[in-house]
Amino acid sequence: MSDCHDLFINFHDEIYLPPDQKAQLRTSRNALRKKIRKYFTETLGFKEPLFYGQGSYSMNTTVKPIDCEFDIDDGVYLEHLKDEDEENWNTPSKVHDWIMDAVDGHTSTPPENKLTCVRVIYKNEYHIDLPIYVKKEGEHPKLAHRSKGWIDSDPKLLTEWFNGEVKDKGDQLKRIVRYLKAWKDFKEGNVKMPSGMFLTILASNNFEANDRDDLALLNTAQGIYDSLNDEFTLIRPVFPDEDLFEDWSDTRRDNFFNKLNDLIQKGTAAINQSKKSEASKKWIKVFGDRFPEYKDDDTDLVKNSLVIKSPSPPLLGNHGRSA
Repeated sequence: MSDCHDLFINFHDEIYLPPDQKAQLRTSRNALRKKIRKYFTETLGFKEPLFYGQGSYSMNTTVKPIDCEFDIDDGVYLEHLKDEDEENWNTPSKVHDWIMDAVDGHTSTPPENKLTCVRVIYKNEYHIDLPIYVKKEGEHPKLAHRSKGWIDSDPKLLTEWFNGEVKDKGDQLKRIVRYLKAWKDFKEGNVKMPSGMFLTILASNNFEANDRDDLALLNTAQGIYDSLNDEFTLIRPVFPDEDLFEDWSDTRRDNFFNKLNDLIQKGTAAINQSKKSEASKKWIKVFGDRFPEYKDDDTDLVKNSLVIKSPSPPLLGNHGRSA
């Protein structure tokens, strides 16, 4: 049985967003905030918006992507509308136009007006997404979605929920989330994988701690597979009536199951290897060549001969859905 915990820690150091890049993102984010505040007060004559970081950056689960383009999400909260009835709010398209105008010319690449945010693109291989919200007192925020209108969304509560999970379960959970994001990045290709947010919730719901990160990842992945095979649903923690998998097609579901089963099978084979060098090669097939290859089996002591039983191959049935 090969213990690759140390290789996982080295891999984690490779995919972890380093402090200098975090500082660069923070500087760019703050400059954008300043520019948007100025536009609202001096050009529009409105109250300054508030800002709240969200997503993987605020959860501290960001990983360096293979293509080197990473991003952060910075929510823009329109203070001048929070005391107005929703029927009197400007349209999502209009508030998107405000942010587009506010950041226009900030970088050499024109901003992009996405459905759920305005994207500011930087030459240094990163971008900042600016979703726009209105939050009335005592209510969940509403996100300005250009095609769906104003929709419920509360990324701040989701971050607080995840931070609570980490407090209860330990920092290893964050590492498992980062490993899953790195796996998604390597395996996505022509198959659309779940978003980082989906993987974060799945990992939190099915996390199994272990002294070794390789076993913790394998056991958590198996837990995700088993739970989704029983019932293919994923409830957003802060909106218990919302199933994040509701709009997934059977093909997309089956593709994800196949990818997840591949991770489990290769991970099981890696752990069952007697030689750590062979185990590392199995993990490289899971994560790509950013995962370190172990080459010194002469000093590798196999601590015991425990063999993990390989799980059954994926069922080709309904995966928790009714026929």
